[in-house]
Amino acid sequence: MKHSRFIVSIGLVTALAASAVSAHPAAAPQDGNDAHAAPAFSDLDKDGKGYITRKDMPKDVEALKTLRAHIQEADTNHDGKVDKSEYEAYMSKSPTPQH
Repeated sequence: MKHSRFIVSIGLVTALAASAVSAHPAAAPQDGNDAHAAPAFSDLDKDGKGYITRKDMPKDVEALKTLRAHIQEADTNHDGKVDKSEYEAYMSKSPTPQH
């Protein structure tokens, strides 16, 4: 009887651990170098000026390559800068790069 309770307890702990792991499948990579994820606007606007330009966008971030190439399209008010709303609008309509 003691052994069957132990086995049931182990089974419950294992099931809880498995559900906790599966509840977070899209967690950020541990090293923080996911070149395929689009960074948040605030990560690009490091000095808090409220806009970004091409020079604020890292060349090695796959998700920003299309934006870098078509920055004039993202700059809908044609002021030479991409503000947060323009960035979010452009990134929401841009297809996510596939591996």
